[in-house]
Amino acid sequence: MTTLDLPPADANWVDYLDVFVTSRLDGATATLEALRTGDVDDVLVAWNEADIAIMHAEQLPQVLAECHPDSAVRDLAAQLYVKAKAVRQARDQDAALFGIIEAIDPATLTPDAAAVRELILGDFRAEGAHLGEEARAELASVNERISALSTEFSENIRDAKASIRIAPERLAGLPQDFIDAHPVGDDGLVEITTDYPDLFPFMEMAHDAEARRDLVIANYSRAYPENDSVLRDLLAVRHRKAELLGLPSFADVATQRMMMPNGDAIGQFIDEVNAAARPAALRDVERLLERKRKDFPDATAITVYDSTYYIERIKAEELGVDGNEVRKYLEFSKVKKGVLDLTAELFGYTYVPAPDANTWHEDVEVYDVVEDGEVVGRIHLDMHPREGKFSHMACFPVASGFIGRNVPESALLCNFPRGLMTFDDVVTFLHEFGHLVHEICAGRQVWARCSGLIEQQEWDFVEAPSQMLEEWAWTAPVLQRFATDADGNPIPESLVDALRASRDFCEGLMTARQLAYAALSHRLHRDHPADLATFSAAVESEFDVREMIPGTHQYASFGHLTDYSACYYTYQWSLSIAKDLFTAFNKDDLLDTEVSLRYRREILDPGNQRHAAESIEAFLGRPYSTDAYREWLASL
Repeated sequence: MTTLDLPPADANWVDYLDVFVTSRLDGATATLEALRTGDVDDVLVAWNEADIAIMHAEQLPQVLAECHPDSAVRDLAAQLYVKAKAVRQARDQDAALFGIIEAIDPATLTPDAAAVRELILGDFRAEGAHLGEEARAELASVNERISALSTEFSENIRDAKASIRIAPERLAGLPQDFIDAHPVGDDGLVEITTDYPDLFPFMEMAHDAEARRDLVIANYSRAYPENDSVLRDLLAVRHRKAELLGLPSFADVATQRMMMPNGDAIGQFIDEVNAAARPAALRDVERLLERKRKDFPDATAITVYDSTYYIERIKAEELGVDGNEVRKYLEFSKVKKGVLDLTAELFGYTYVPAPDANTWHEDVEVYDVVEDGEVVGRIHLDMHPREGKFSHMACFPVASGFIGRNVPESALLCNFPRGLMTFDDVVTFLHEFGHLVHEICAGRQVWARCSGLIEQQEWDFVEAPSQMLEEWAWTAPVLQRFATDADGNPIPESLVDALRASRDFCEGLMTARQLAYAALSHRLHRDHPADLATFSAAVESEFDVREMIPGTHQYASFGHLTDYSACYYTYQWSLSIAKDLFTAFNKDDLLDTEVSLRYRREILDPGNQRHAAESIEAFLGRPYSTDAYREWLASL
């Protein structure tokens, strides 16, 4: 089992990447041609060889397009990613290949191979291989355009840097280490960016409401106006794809391989959750408004730049959770080690530093994932912001793994501060590490169609394991392992108790915000409006209980519109599953490895070998239920 042989950070990555992708696509093309001519011994084995090559040709450029420090490498990576996607889509629209796979008698196959054949046939039908020649030709053009527009949309967001410049006295409320990290410029002002390490603490702690408003406007205006036209074009070509496939909207295209049955069901699910959560959301906003009136007696609304600030004020003043006090115990390097140690214990791994491993930037730390003395995976931790890098937090596959061939490799691209973190940062770290562990566990397969967290599997399940791992952030036995102050004192149990007591505070309001995103992603693809700004503002006003800022264009930087398309509902859907999965754990002993290893075996390891519902039932001993989720919503 091997790892990728990446070049040193200062090497010629342009040539390396070009050869890496081109050689794999050429090999896949030759194998597929041999399939067409019948010059293979085993059709499914040959298909799998080509599938692995295409998968690897997609994965490495996708991650490098988001994080390589050289813009020339990022640009080439984006182009090669589009090229690799085009090869996959052309293959999945190939009527001759469809016929060859369909002609395989499932009775001659092992159960695993027969299941893979069915998955492959589903992929063919989802891309129109069963259609006539003229429709397939147009669909190929449409798919190429979708891929190019999606890449352009993502690149515009990645490159959209925004900031405000304010007088230093307007930093009141922020901790000293934040102030020290933002020196006064020659113009006498301080720059605050929309990058995570600036945005989140500022919105939580800055007393200056107008400064918070200006930063929100800067953040909500990123990638506008350039992405307005890109998104309109993307929605149009996606709708055309739906028409060619004979489906009502792209939401129906997007749910073909989801747990969610169809596009209409997305809207129904959002409406059901909204009905359950809205009473709590309205209570939350009234409570925040009551607190705001202590500062501004004439206040009539909670705005989008008020909510986080006043949530933190109430937590500190009424619930005993002071964000500045909590931060003292959350130094990045300690948190990182704590997360590594925790997940190693829960899932039976050891993370061994690989200091000689090559990667794309000196900031990136590489670890081999070891089990029983054998390297079974590799992770790349790219955890801090820099120019030209992906500006959010996400897990990206670097190379899915295959038994007897190569170990799975995956990367976290995050933007955490190098020093003290917020508690929300810790929760996010665990969330994204949940994806990373899932990618490594699910990346040891025979069949490419089953390996890792690929788009073709039930993508609306993918957030459940990562959301569930967040639960481990809320317990003193876990936090006190790594949450220590500068003198080594662990976070007090009383402070952890306060964090736990405040955990669900304003979750009604936050759920309403998530539903606004979910409804927007669904309705944009269902209704494909011409006036995106007006349409988006109307959706926000319908679901969000806060007062919006008129004239902003947050949809232009809504990056999930590329990979999640119409399916941002996934976060709430997966949360309902995560709540159900967590019922199997002992709340008084979250370090019980008997349960966590069984969870790994039944939920994380299978990948796409079986349907998510089957994995959930295997772990819980019963079909999954929304009871725990509904009880949680009712308790808010």
